[in-house]
Parts: sequence; C-alpha cells; structure tokens
Amino acid sequence: MIDWIKKILNNEESKEILEWETDDSILVHLKRNLNKNGSLNETAEKLPDEKKADDEIKFAPGLMDAMFGADESEESKSRIKQLASLIKKIAKNGDNQSQSDFYREVTENESVIGIIDEFLQKLVQSSLPIEPHLYNYANKLATKTNNRNTVKFGIAILGLCQNKKPINDIKILGLHDEFTVFSTIAISNLSDNLVNDLWELAKQVDGWGKIQLVDRLAEMELNNEIRDWLVLEGYKNNIMYEYLALTCAKNGMLNEKLNTRSIDDNLYSSASDIIVALMDEGPAIGMSGYDDSSETIENFIKHSKKRNLNISNYITLHKIKDYLEESPEKNETLKNWHQNDLSNCLIDINELLNSKDWTTEVQIALKSSDNIEYWNGKQAAQKLGIDLWNTVWQKLKQNPVDSSAWYDVTENAKENNVEEIIDFAIKNLPLDFLGSGPKDSAGIGEDYQKYSSLDSVITFLEKYPKKGEKLILVGLDSPVTRNRNMAIRVLDKWKSDNWSNEITEKVKGLKEIEPNEDTKKNIGRLINGEELE
Repeated sequence: MIDWIKKILNNEESKEILEWETDDSILVHLKRNLNKNGSLNETAEKLPDEKKADDEIKFAPGLMDAMFGADESEESKSRIKQLASLIKKIAKNGDNQSQSDFYREVTENESVIGIIDEFLQKLVQSSLPIEPHLYNYANKLATKTNNRNTVKFGIAILGLCQNKKPINDIKILGLHDEFTVFSTIAISNLSDNLVNDLWELAKQVDGWGKIQLVDRLAEMELNNEIRDWLVLEGYKNNIMYEYLALTCAKNGMLNEKLNTRSIDDNLYSSASDIIVALMDEGPAIGMSGYDDSSETIENFIKHSKKRNLNISNYITLHKIKDYLEESPEKNETLKNWHQNDLSNCLIDINELLNSKDWTTEVQIALKSSDNIEYWNGKQAAQKLGIDLWNTVWQKLKQNPVDSSAWYDVTENAKENNVEEIIDFAIKNLPLDFLGSGPKDSAGIGEDYQKYSSLDSVITFLEKYPKKGEKLILVGLDSPVTRNRNMAIRVLDKWKSDNWSNEITEKVKGLKEIEPNEDTKKNIGRLINGEELE
C-alpha cells in the first residue's frame, strides 16, 4: 500500500513486470560451445540475441565497445540517472518492479558502452548494500539472461560486489570478444592471481577482446614466460597484427631476444610478423613509437643471414628493404638511423635477396593448394617481375566464382585479354541471380563471393568504354548497392557518349526505383553530367 501511494504521489505509471530470467542464457550458449582446450567453437560467435540478417553489415564482436567512449549527451545522462535510481531500489529491497524496469531499460537501447562507466561510478558513490539483493540481481543478469547488454551490466556490477563465487562464469563469458573487456575488469577486482588469470584468458581469445586485454596485461609486472608469450603469440589476433605489434615488441622485449647469437625458428617467424606489422603505421602506432626500431631490424637481418630462407622470408626482407629505401621526409623514423647502419642493412638485404634463384620456389608456391603459400608465391612473383597471367587465369577457371581469383585476373590482365575475360564472365557468373533487381543490400552473406566477383569485373571495365555492356547492365540491376555504385562510376568514366540506348534507359529507370538515397543522388548527377560524390 505504501509503495502504491508513493507511485500515485510521484505520478509514476507501473509497467508490466517482465519474465526476464531464462535457462537458455548467453552463458549456457557459451558453455555448450566450449572446446576441450578451453576456447570457444566458431558456432559460439553468433549470440542468441543476434538480430542482423545475413546480408546486413555486422560489427565484429567487441568492436563497438572498442570504438566508442563515454556518451556525454543529455539523453545518456538521463538514462544513467534512471538506471542509478532503479539499482538503488533493487539493492535496498530487491524490488521486482525495479528489476524488470532496469532490465527493460538496458535491453531497449542498443549500446551500453557510452553509459556503463558513469553508471558504475554512481553505483560506487552510492555505497549500496551488496547482499543479498544487488549481488543476486547482478549474478542473474550475467548468467540468466540472453541479451548481451544485460550480461555486460551483470558482469560489471559483479566486479564491484567482492564476491568471488561467479569468477569462473565471468571467465567463460570473457571468452567471447563481446564480453572480454567487461570480464577483464571484473576479474581485476575479484582475482587472487590477476596476472595469471588475465593471461589464461588472453590465450583463449582472438579478436577485439584480445587486443584490449593484451594491452592491459602488458602494463602489469610480468614474468619471463609471459613476456615470451607476448612475442611468440600475444600479438596474433584475427583483426590486424598491427594493433598489438608495438605493445608486444616493447613489453615482450623483442629486441633483447633478438640481440643474441642465435634464435629458434619460432622466434624468427614471430619477429618477422611483428617487424612487418610495425612498419605499417596506418592502423596503429608502429616503428615511430618503437625506440629499438633500428637495432631490432639490424638484429633480424643478422639472424636472416644464418638461415635457409624461404619465400615468406624473401617477402619480409623485401618489405624491410622497401621501408628502408623510403625518403626520410616520408618516413621520419629513418631520421633516427645512423647513415652507415642504414646502408649496411640495405647491402645485407640485397645480398640475401640475391643469394639464390627464387624462380623455382615461386613456381612451386603458385601451384600450391595452400592459400598462404599461394599468396606468398604471388607476392614474390610480383617482386621478381614474373608474369602472373597464366597462373591467375588457370586459378579462376578452376573456380569461376572465387572473388579473389577474379581480382587477380583483372589486376594482371593485358589489353589483349579483355574480350576473353568478358566472355568468361558472361558464361560463368550467375547473371540472372546477380541482376535480380535493386535492393539496399550489403551482399555479405553466403552469396558474398558472387557479388564480390561482379565487383572486380565491373571495376575492370572502367578502362574499356562500350565493352562488357551486358555486365554493366547486370550491375545496375544488382540487389547489392555496392555493385550498382560501381556500375554508376564506370559509366561516369565512360562518359555518356559511349552509352548505348539500353544503358541510357536503364540509368533513367534506376533513378526512379533506386532504394538507396545516396546512390539515387549520384544517379541524378550522372544523368546531368555532374561530378559524382
């Protein structure tokens, strides 16, 4: 009665109390998909609350949380205030209505990363009682719900509850990149052996969660075994090695490990990966943030001189050569090099690159069914000036809907190959399927290879006005927006003088039915002879 009177006085309207607990939770889903080695099967990646269709663009697990920080908007401040008020009621008396309302508020909003830190700060400042209601509620959010946002809030609150009972469940949740960061923070508050627990988790994850976890782990006091792991395995992830190369080189003491008389094959291979990643400054800070860059490269070359080099080594050494030959204006890291050291490195690399005839090894690699070996063969062939046309053409004939093979063919084609390529595309690509009508689709589901193959063919035709018109018409009728955009840009390059009547009518008709607004505007610019955006 008292609660009812308070709601009347506060003009609060009661909402339906949801049945939010489930035995088919995200935690249960992950436990079902555990490997014997303690990591997750691939089938675990798609969580029960996944809503995106196969042809829609999806963020990699954990990417949203890695990209976005605190949300300072008034709307978010209002949400935080509401959530803090609800959690206060839950902590004090386990109020069922507040539990339901908190669950509803968290699940009805897609992202929580922008508010969760500020919410937790308010929770700490409130000095709320943990037992029995707050802990029980947080534990159920983490382990008895099938919504990723509620799991994140549950893990985060559990990290503040100082109760070690759920730590094993938190570790299992942390195996999924969507929850790794949240689990890492909770484990940091609950673990009796923090460094080891975080290291064990880091060994089982592979995506954005690993990137953030290794960055955190590397800042701690590490033993030699973990430092060795950083250099040999820690940098590896399925996003880009560049994100962890610097962290692992510095904290794993890569240069000290290379500054010895001899090293084993595993360290040589890992050093190769890390050096190549450090030279790519695009995604993250690399050599420019690495004080030992020159000595590390010198030591790597020293060890290269003692090895029986393979094609992968050849490619790495060539990349180092290209890097060292950049002008200091383009590559400011080279300003820190002594000129004699730079010259000596280039002399040594050139000797290594010319130490044997690589042609036979390249030809063997190009015939390999192993994708990595074949890729290495292509890269080496390009460095050696070996013509790849026959190789890539035969590769495409083996699988006419292999998008990477189509890319290679169009990249290595000469003018006398144009008609042959167009004829092969018309005969081998599923044109009726690819031209089934405009939709605003991303084309990234099971039919990705088909649409991506069409991408390469359309782009290839840009340099050949009037040729392959049938393929351009298919592109304009593709349900994948990207295909239509490419066809429009090709026609822009061709200029309207080279359009047939059928092309002209197709473009005009597409303007009327185009489902994507940006593409529709570009079609208007194309028709009016204006510059495309």
